[in-house]
Amino acid sequence: MTWYHNHLVMPRQHGTSRNAKDRKYLLKIGDNIRAARKQRGYSQEEFADIAGFSRSYYTEIETGKRNISILNFVKIMEALNVDPNEIIGFLKPK
Repeated sequence: MTWYHNHLVMPRQHGTSRNAKDRKYLLKIGDNIRAARKQRGYSQEEFADIAGFSRSYYTEIETGKRNISILNFVKIMEALNVDPNEIIGFLKPK
C-alpha cells in the first residue's frame, strides 16, 4: 500500500481475473471477430498485419484475454469491412 495525495492506494494485482459477466462479453466479442476474420479468409497473422497489431496482441483479442480500446475496435471493424452490429449486436439495451 502507498499513500498518494492523501489517499491510500492499493497496489494493482497483476493478473487479477475479470468478473464472469465481463469475461463472457470479451469471449463473445472475440468469437464474433474470429468468425468474421475466418469468413473473409484471413489467418490471424495476416489479419493482425492488416489491422496494424502484433499477432500475439490480436490473438489475445480473439481469445477474450484483451479488453481493447474503442479505437482498436474501430480499426478491426474497418479492416474487416464489417458492421459493428455483426460483432456486438448481441448486446441489447435493458
